[in-house]
Amino acid sequence: MSTARVPRHAGSRSRTRSKRLLLLATVTLSCLAFGETPVAGAPPVEVFEVAATSTAELPRGKEADGIIGDFVLRNEHIEAVVSGDLPNRKANMGTNWQAVTPGCLYDLCVRGSANDQLTYLAPAALEGRVSGVRAQEVVPGLAGVVTERTAATGSGHALQHSYFVDEGWRYLVISSYYANSAKEPWKFRPAGVWKGLGAEQTVLGIQTGNAMNPPDHQGYAKFTVSVSDPDADAPVRQNPMAPEETSIAPDHGARFITFVAPGRSPAEAWGVLAALRGPVGTLRATLRDGAGPATGAMLRIRFDEKTALDAYPDGDGRVEVALPPGKYDLVASEIGRPTAGESVTIEGDGTYEVGFALAPAARVVLEVTAGDDTPGEKAPGEAAPRKTPCKVQFIGLGETPDPVLGVDINAHGCRNQYHSENGHFTQQLPPGRYRLVVTHGIEFDHVVREIELAPGAEVLVQARLRRVVDTRGWVSTDFHNHSTPSGDNYCGTDDRVINLAAENIEFAPATEHNRLYDWAPHIRSLGLADELATVVGMELTGPNAHLNSFPLRVEPFTQDNGAPVWQHDPRINAIVLRDWQDGGPDRWVHLNHPSVGKFFRDRDGDGVADGGYAGLAELIDATETWSTEILRAEAWYHQVWDGKKNWRENRTFAWLQLLNQGMRLRMIAVADAHSIVGNGVGGWRTYVKSSVDEPARIDSREVIRNAKAGKMFVTNGPFLDVRVDDGTIAGGQTIARGAVTLEIEVRVTDWVEIDRARLPPHDPPRALPRRGRRVPPPRRSAPRRG
Repeated sequence: MSTARVPRHAGSRSRTRSKRLLLLATVTLSCLAFGETPVAGAPPVEVFEVAATSTAELPRGKEADGIIGDFVLRNEHIEAVVSGDLPNRKANMGTNWQAVTPGCLYDLCVRGSANDQLTYLAPAALEGRVSGVRAQEVVPGLAGVVTERTAATGSGHALQHSYFVDEGWRYLVISSYYANSAKEPWKFRPAGVWKGLGAEQTVLGIQTGNAMNPPDHQGYAKFTVSVSDPDADAPVRQNPMAPEETSIAPDHGARFITFVAPGRSPAEAWGVLAALRGPVGTLRATLRDGAGPATGAMLRIRFDEKTALDAYPDGDGRVEVALPPGKYDLVASEIGRPTAGESVTIEGDGTYEVGFALAPAARVVLEVTAGDDTPGEKAPGEAAPRKTPCKVQFIGLGETPDPVLGVDINAHGCRNQYHSENGHFTQQLPPGRYRLVVTHGIEFDHVVREIELAPGAEVLVQARLRRVVDTRGWVSTDFHNHSTPSGDNYCGTDDRVINLAAENIEFAPATEHNRLYDWAPHIRSLGLADELATVVGMELTGPNAHLNSFPLRVEPFTQDNGAPVWQHDPRINAIVLRDWQDGGPDRWVHLNHPSVGKFFRDRDGDGVADGGYAGLAELIDATETWSTEILRAEAWYHQVWDGKKNWRENRTFAWLQLLNQGMRLRMIAVADAHSIVGNGVGGWRTYVKSSVDEPARIDSREVIRNAKAGKMFVTNGPFLDVRVDDGTIAGGQTIARGAVTLEIEVRVTDWVEIDRARLPPHDPPRALPRRGRRVPPPRRSAPRRG
């Protein structure tokens, strides 16, 4: 990690910088001309409006939101994006439902890291219309972006937020001025809000937040001060912290300055800002084991029993953090290793070095392959076993608890699971006894291995998964899932793709909330093109009906990548989605997790049938009306949520009643996944008829046409081959006089047991006499060949 050169408040440079910081709060800014595209040899501090020719200069990362018309602000250490005053300008969907947010900080990261993790930061919770956003400069070398709202636009509340960077700063400054010309006091929270961060806390007045997935190694810190006398030559540390809430009397104003810093960890970002509040020393720690740098370890810096900050080593195992004078307990840890502790006392502004020699990690090496043939029975010409995506569960035995490998959104370690894109990986574990369960969806068998892992030991586990369910002619699909571009979750798109492939979903459109998105580049970069097919799509979302649609087309670096805007009436949304970007006969539109009674019978919920949204059924291709209560005969059931018992509509029961009334709606089952474990993929799925089984050859148009024709069925495990004696297959319909014969073949993997097949009752019973049913015993199907 490069040396953390934080500014000191001693000497002429410190006094000059203090004056420049305070200058930001007082000067009237004049608009200057800035080039749209940075060029070679540009000054260390740059600001420019993003044009179609300069999108490559936008910061990258998991939460990157920059588009054409936004502003990039950067120096040699950090880079940021301030959203432009553009139509419907919002960050991703979950950021702010109720209003647009132009003029806010959308992206911020260490320059060149391609690791933005900040969803957005809004000074004083800024939202709604602004009068303008523009690039400006106060003094040479001090560049910024200014957001203004006039009193006329703000109903008497005028404001100006100026975002600045200077040469050498590892932080960004937001200078804010508020003027109240209304007749009543103006109350607001000057520190503002930021979203998209985990493990938020305040340490010595400085707020910190971590990436939602800590292995992403990006942290943030911020604080806000009040500026009562901006003309005074006072260091930043002498300005008091801003109150949580303030009030401005009529015809008065107030000034505040916010400092926000990115870092490769919360501790690094916090240290950058701590140096602005007072003297600091530099802690340098090295984490190594006998094999070299311990790059997967973490250094926890404890201030006291309740307060700690986390730091992550760089590729050389080094950590560097600025800390105020004091005594700190340091704990180096990593799953699979004993922890190592050390104490350090920072007494001045010098450098304090600590080394940690960590014990070797205990670990399991997995080599998982798949094939259609059993070991020792490989026929001539058959393909050899291949690396395969898979899910591995690590279950503690005896006194060994289940390990915690990571957060719920991380495919490579979520609770006690690991989802792998190719089946070959290494996982560190605490020493102990474990049962490993290896699976690859419901078409393959499973492998169980029990191991005992000694301290510092390595155990190799090889597993061979066989396809035991013959699904030729059908593909496993899931038409509704999410990753972090949706905004209401922080699961990485790579993590979602791995989750889909590990559970053997073969076709999954991208359906992010209110944003057109393409998963294909992620699939290719993970080497999963032979495992998973996709198309561009979206979920159109708002406080009424949600609808999914695909295929669509990404319009890059535009608001929501060119997606339409949600309307309250689902019929309008269905029509818009049907025809968006010229539509076409292969456009799919379905209704998500509907309240069936509301949408199709009683729109206002007063108990009197009014037809719901009349005509909606004719505008959609299917509904997500499956449920875990699929066999329950009651229309409503109790569900405990947050300790409270609530009545829930049995969507499947309601759907069946619509069928009985002649409204033929197709049903699909989806995961609607927002995490990897707990709300991941793989429980329910929809099989759709297809002429090809290999994902790399799947024709999305054929899948959509077959789904529209009803050639599909839902399942949470069993694969059903159902035929009527006239040749009608699952999803079809037939009209017959007298008896019909059903042939039902149940194919299941080796962990699913089926002992009966039940058909729903029919009125009148003679329409399907019992003697016409033929249900053979369930069997394990032969492996699929080729």
